[in-house]
Amino acid sequence: MFTLQRARAKAGDAGAELPNPFRRLAREGVGFRRGELSLIAAGPGVGKSAIALRLAVEAKVSTLYFSADSDAAIQYERAAAMLSGREMHEIAAMVESGDTRYLDSKLAGLRKLRWNFDSSPSLDLIEANVKSWAYVYGNYPELIVVDNVGDVSPDVEDGGHIGLENVMSYLADLARQTTAHVCALHHLTGEYDDGTQPPPLSALKGKISKKPALVLNLFRPDVGKLGVVIGKNRHGRPDVGNQYRVTLNSDLARMLITD
Repeated sequence: MFTLQRARAKAGDAGAELPNPFRRLAREGVGFRRGELSLIAAGPGVGKSAIALRLAVEAKVSTLYFSADSDAAIQYERAAAMLSGREMHEIAAMVESGDTRYLDSKLAGLRKLRWNFDSSPSLDLIEANVKSWAYVYGNYPELIVVDNVGDVSPDVEDGGHIGLENVMSYLADLARQTTAHVCALHHLTGEYDDGTQPPPLSALKGKISKKPALVLNLFRPDVGKLGVVIGKNRHGRPDVGNQYRVTLNSDLARMLITD
């Protein structure tokens, strides 16, 4: 048992914010804090992977990215598009030609970013990778991305909502134990799957909003725009909910989410 002062001192880097590439979100009190779990949810193709990838690329901290939803070829093209400013179809053509020297030079700076592409990682596999990181580098990664929680094996017989809660509980504990920020991606219920409506907190598939300290639900308010509903934020203003929104610029052809 600890006093609050002693517990805070023992927590070390827990609570420290990672560099935030989204200034508009930062102005609204949204931060990606070490030792905490965040959840970013959207329908297919709206931009949740683009948000997570930009955080992983621009934060420039040690990052372990579990990409269950997309394979290495897709993530290569996404990161290359983001860093080069070229569209995805141009990147695909360059990869198809076999000459990737220019793209590889753009990606060379991502030395702190490591990937796991298991399509259905178990909780044991996630833990083994995190422990292996600590063994090799002497400390835990500062950012862990799980893309997405629906692809994680729940390690329980019932793979439904109980399984999702089990996964989220594990990820929240992982964040606290490693003082990494764990950013998980997720889907929305069918009504909000097309991305045209601002999704409330209740739109999360499986209703898994209890464990994350931060929940961002995404939608498309207009062409070239990405709406971010700040459904939950333990460190932000108290009136979070469906009316608390931020609009960012979105160019998914180049995987760019900007202010």
